[in-house]
Amino acid sequence: MKLTVVTLFFAGFSLCMIYVIGRRIKQEKIGIRSALVWFFLWVGIGFFSLFPGLLDWAARLAQMESRIIFVLLFAVFVLFAFMFNVTTRLEKMQRNIEKLSQEIALMNFRIDIDDRQKK
Repeated sequence: MKLTVVTLFFAGFSLCMIYVIGRRIKQEKIGIRSALVWFFLWVGIGFFSLFPGLLDWAARLAQMESRIIFVLLFAVFVLFAFMFNVTTRLEKMQRNIEKLSQEIALMNFRIDIDDRQKK
């Protein structure tokens, strides 16, 4: 393990971000599901910045020539997974908003009918 300024920076930054995630959980600004994703991401960044040889091993295992190509390809796959998750959750929220607005419209219609009948 060769410690350089960049290695220490990424490891320290990862620790700071893990602390920020913990604070946001405590303040209830982030959900557990999202916090776990970010926690494992930052742990991975910190771990692989301290032990870059493991990235070389993983790149060889994936039959890639360079660890940077492995990291970039892995990052693209992770981003695709995030985007799929975000779009799925967004579509679910849109369906819920549509359902709620329809229910509110029906309630307002019923209130209007009741008001007209009382007059």
